[in-house]
Amino acid sequence: MQGELKQLANLALFAKIVQTGGISRCAADLGMERTTISRRLGALERTLGVKLLDRSPKHITVTDAGRRCLDQCELLLESARNAQAMATIGSIITNTAPLVIGAPPDIIDRYLEPRLAEFEAENSGIRIERHPITIWTEEAIESVDLGITLAPLVVAGAWTNTIAYVRQSIFASTDYASRHAPVMSPFDLEAHECIVESSSSERHSWRFKRNDVVTTVAVNSKHVVSSLLEAREATLAGLGISRLPQYLCEPYLRSGRLVDLLPDTESSGRDVVVISPRQRQRKTGTAALRMYLEAAFSKKTI
Repeated sequence: MQGELKQLANLALFAKIVQTGGISRCAADLGMERTTISRRLGALERTLGVKLLDRSPKHITVTDAGRRCLDQCELLLESARNAQAMATIGSIITNTAPLVIGAPPDIIDRYLEPRLAEFEAENSGIRIERHPITIWTEEAIESVDLGITLAPLVVAGAWTNTIAYVRQSIFASTDYASRHAPVMSPFDLEAHECIVESSSSERHSWRFKRNDVVTTVAVNSKHVVSSLLEAREATLAGLGISRLPQYLCEPYLRSGRLVDLLPDTESSGRDVVVISPRQRQRKTGTAALRMYLEAAFSKKTI
C-alpha cells in the first residue's frame, strides 16, 4: 500500500513538472529541492520502464510515452480534487468557472461545435466557453484552458499534440484565373504572384504529390499575411494564388468566386493541433475534454 501511494505521488509530481514547464519551476512552486524532484522523476521512469521526459538545461519535451501517462495523471488529479471537494461539501461537483476553448471561428463552427455540445451533454457539471482566436500569441494561450488550431504554431508556454489533418488545395479568384496564364502543373506557379500565410517574408516553397511523385516548388511570395482568413480574403480580392484548407474555400467554390487550380494534384496538408497551456492549475474537466477531442478526431483527415 505504501509503495502504491508513493507511486501515485510521483505520478502527480510528473504532471506538475509538465504543467509548470520544468523541474526548476516545479521545485520553486512546491518549495522542494530540484535534486529531490529529479530523483523522484528518475525513480518513476525506472519503475514504469519508459522515458517520460527528454530534458535539457533550458527546456523539457514530453515523450510519446510521457504524453500517454500525462493524460491519465491529469485525470487522476482531477478525480482527487473532486473527491476532496465532495468530502467537504457533500454534493456533486460542478465547475464554478467554465472551461475556455479557443480556436479559429471556422473550426469552431464546422468541427468543434457538435463535439463540444456532445461533451457538455455527457458531463452536465461542465460548461464550455468558445473563444474565437485567429492569431495565437502568448496572451491568447494564457486566456484559454485548451486551444485548437492549425500548425505550424511557434509560441512558447504550451504543449501541442496533433489530433487531425486538413486537406489543402491551390486557389485563385475567378477573375485572377481569367487574367493570367493557366496553372497546369505545380511548376507553373513560379510565374505567378502567390499569397503566403507566414510570420516570415523569406522565400517559401509548396509541396505537391501526384501519382506518388512528390514535387517541391519555390513560390513567389508576393503577399505575406498573418492568418489563413487574411490569405483567403486576399485571394478573393484577386491579389494572387494561395494554398488554403479546402473547408475554408468550399462556399466560394460553390458560388464560383474561387477556382481550384490543381484539383488532381494533392498539396501537403496541415496538422490540426490541440494546445495545452502550461498553467499552474487545471480546471476540472480540462484533461477529459482534451482526451475526448483527441479520440473524436483520431488523427483523421478532415
